[in-house]
Amino acid sequence: MTERQLARKKAIIRRRIFLGLCFAVLVLIIALVAFIIKAVVSAPEDKNPSEITSSDVSDVSSDNKVEEVEPQVNEYGLDVTFSNLLLVNGKNPLPDDYDKNVREFLVEIDPQYRNNNYVTKIHKDVYPYITAMVAKAQKDGVDLKVWSPFRSYADQKVLFENKVKRVTDSTGLTGDAAEKEAATVVARPGTSEHNTGLCADFNMASSKFADTEMYKWMTENAEDFGFIMRYREDKQPITGVIHESWHWRFVGINVAKDINRLDMCLEEYVEYLEKNRG
Repeated sequence: MTERQLARKKAIIRRRIFLGLCFAVLVLIIALVAFIIKAVVSAPEDKNPSEITSSDVSDVSSDNKVEEVEPQVNEYGLDVTFSNLLLVNGKNPLPDDYDKNVREFLVEIDPQYRNNNYVTKIHKDVYPYITAMVAKAQKDGVDLKVWSPFRSYADQKVLFENKVKRVTDSTGLTGDAAEKEAATVVARPGTSEHNTGLCADFNMASSKFADTEMYKWMTENAEDFGFIMRYREDKQPITGVIHESWHWRFVGINVAKDINRLDMCLEEYVEYLEKNRG
């Protein structure tokens, strides 16, 4: 074999080795890309804190971790694990379109459970709990009835403007000062729990309710149906609302008992859950 032929043979061998290495590198790159794509596609998505559902919140165990549990029905046929902790107040207003969107979830409260024919609807999720509670109270000889459940933004606007006028007439306050004072009694539209369909006033919107058998029965039994007294006198610095013995909010049976056990208002409880999420 001549020297020229030998050099040519070596060149062919080097070329084959180079092509083989390129092919091997290409295979490795393809395998790496495939592995990355598979990892991204199959990885579980982290739940955004703002997307936590009411059932997530209601299933917090003693070690503060969220657990999924099967519905547990009590003697009244109510799921004790279901809850709704939507927080609405002056600092946490509802979206502008909530008033329109909530309408499809409202149901009429049967007349036997209410004493008002002006506002008569409640959120469908709350309906079985509030009617079971009123029925049980009436069975116990207590004339408990729903006075004011869901209110529209328009209804709330009228109530708020009327309250502002009364504040101005009685105190001389005007403008923002009058509105701020009025908001401790009647919430602005979009900041009232009545706009959610998750609460109700019972029998009367009056401080006299605290002296009735209905109030006494509620303080002893409401948590068994998922309701808490939303605006306690000692919690006014936190809620920003005067004591309303007649105003009760549905949060869920297990949650209501937990809130009462911890001696908290809803604002405190929501903050407590956020701080202790595992």
